[in-house]
Amino acid sequence: MSRGLVRGAVVAALVSGLAACGGGGAGEQSAGEQGAGKELTFWMYQDRTPQAGQVMEKVRTDFEKANPGVTVKLVKIPKDDYNTKLGSAVASKSAPDAGILDQPLVSKYALDGTIKEVPAGLIDEAEYYKGALDTNRAGGKLYGLPQDQTTVALFYNRKLVPTPPKTWDELKLIAAQVHAADANVAGMNVPKGDGYGAWMFPGFVHGAGGEMVDDAGKKVLFDQPPAVEALQLWVDLQESSPRKITDSDKPFENGLAAMTVSGPWDVPTIKEQFPDLDFGVAPLPYKTEPAGNIGGEDSVVFSTSKNPDLAWKWLAFLSNAANNGAVADAFGGFPVHLKAQVPAGGPEQAAFLEQLKVAHARPAVPQWIQVNDEIIAPAIESALTGKATAQQSLTDAAAKTRSLLGWNG
Repeated sequence: MSRGLVRGAVVAALVSGLAACGGGGAGEQSAGEQGAGKELTFWMYQDRTPQAGQVMEKVRTDFEKANPGVTVKLVKIPKDDYNTKLGSAVASKSAPDAGILDQPLVSKYALDGTIKEVPAGLIDEAEYYKGALDTNRAGGKLYGLPQDQTTVALFYNRKLVPTPPKTWDELKLIAAQVHAADANVAGMNVPKGDGYGAWMFPGFVHGAGGEMVDDAGKKVLFDQPPAVEALQLWVDLQESSPRKITDSDKPFENGLAAMTVSGPWDVPTIKEQFPDLDFGVAPLPYKTEPAGNIGGEDSVVFSTSKNPDLAWKWLAFLSNAANNGAVADAFGGFPVHLKAQVPAGGPEQAAFLEQLKVAHARPAVPQWIQVNDEIIAPAIESALTGKATAQQSLTDAAAKTRSLLGWNG
């Protein structure tokens, strides 16, 4: 998902700056060290832009200079075809040395032995955003390195909402005031019960101090009070945000909804297509503590790699402080290294960066995409459409999830 907040000139400056920064950290080694004469294959998504391709070529060249005799082969695959081609390569034991992996797939590949555990001492974990690093954990172990991250935040129409809400109570109050002032305007474009809404839902659950599951204890927790309260919030918001309004085309952009939840990818689109809309972006309102969700890409080393040590050096090189700002932007997200340079963006960028500090990784459950799309999403929609209460919807969804995962708790 692209942030879309950086102009080509800024990216070009980052590219030229990589050489000045140097590789640093795990990518450096003397000419006499082992690794010379080796080829490393790295699979990644096709470049989003020509500038993104320039960034990756520069980083590749810098790594090869720091590791004489090593050749890094970048294999770029259209994103829509990536998982299918990777799955086929894994099945035929012809996987690359390393590659990009969507966050929810890390636990699946980790628990079936497809990818390797991160070597001890490769990185200083304290230098990375916790949420981003945690997307690589499975069974309490680290199986990959984050490369970019993204999240959602609260978009608000400044003409209707001069000051964005910080808490759930403020959110409900402002939404009600907006709708009371004009019955044709919804206070909030409440997320729907689909895969996208279900992906955003945990950010609200964590904002009430809850968890979706207990991975280690094999317990489903999204039928407990924090999650029920989060879903009830969405149900309650519909009183001031009728679906007959929010189901219209682009309700927020067209001024028919005062607030909505979305990500940085929507910022440039709104500015381009709706230049008269005066909007801002703020962190998600919360009940007990700031929190949010997370998306993005990780990088892993496959168990069939012939050069695993060199592969880990390459992945650490991509995610170190010197390179990760440009690399993450090339991938379409924000940096995962706390000291990486954040490419310049508009005023909206600050809210997303604050949100990423409190982002929570999705559960390290191999079937989580299925749980998200086929169980949680329908449960949310059931509550939002009044077919069941929030508690009933999540109780039923939790039971289905326990059955699917084989968990008793």
